[in-house]
Amino acid sequence: MRAGGWPATLGLVPYGGDMQPEPDAPTAARPSSAVRDLLVIMIALLVAVLLSRIVGSVARTGGLPSPVTQMLAADLAVWGPLALGVGWVLRRSSPTVLVRRLGLGWADVVAAIGIVIVCRGLDAVLSVTFFGTTGLTPQVTLGTPDVVLLVVSAIGVCLVSPVLEEIVFRGVMQRRLSSELTPRTRFLAVLATTLAFALAHLAITTTTSSVAGFEIFVTTFVLGLLTGTLVAITGRVGGAILAHVLFNSVAVALSWPS
Repeated sequence: MRAGGWPATLGLVPYGGDMQPEPDAPTAARPSSAVRDLLVIMIALLVAVLLSRIVGSVARTGGLPSPVTQMLAADLAVWGPLALGVGWVLRRSSPTVLVRRLGLGWADVVAAIGIVIVCRGLDAVLSVTFFGTTGLTPQVTLGTPDVVLLVVSAIGVCLVSPVLEEIVFRGVMQRRLSSELTPRTRFLAVLATTLAFALAHLAITTTTSSVAGFEIFVTTFVLGLLTGTLVAITGRVGGAILAHVLFNSVAVALSWPS
């Protein structure tokens, strides 16, 4: 025992002493929820591209002999990671808020139709310039077309993919990027999201040449830029989804086997 009766092992300083308690050690700044959500979406995109490449390689080596199986496997390779990523990001969002963000008004419909006209016209001009044809003509098939394959393909291309992609890119990625930027720099969110959108399509789509890849990149970049601008103006994703659905549906309808 020391003078004053306090055990030496406690190391207490008498009240009014010169020593002051040490301040707490500074804690590392944690990333915002928007940054964490963006990381989740980026990981989901990378996984989708990787799985798409794996499925494509397996299909080319004969591991997936059925055309319907090949298509379903290729679609699920992309849809699965993206759906999981979006589900994780939006798991705590209010259903009312989500429905409001997916809203669709007459102005959105008119804008969506205009976007489709511009992008389909651009794609036709590029295709004619590079290949001498628009490419949007009925496919020639030997024998009776596989109706199941056509229907499965149409559902995926015209409905599932556009809805999921617009929610991922415009509904989550662009919105989260915008929340991290100032009002004067929020246009960068549209540009960054558009670039990611075009690069993702280029990475997943199988192209026959670099020229075809360039056409895909330009067309999807313009589509993403216009739909992203529409979402930035309205705060709703419905118009972007409609534009994407119509854009893909026009191609499917014009190239449907005769």
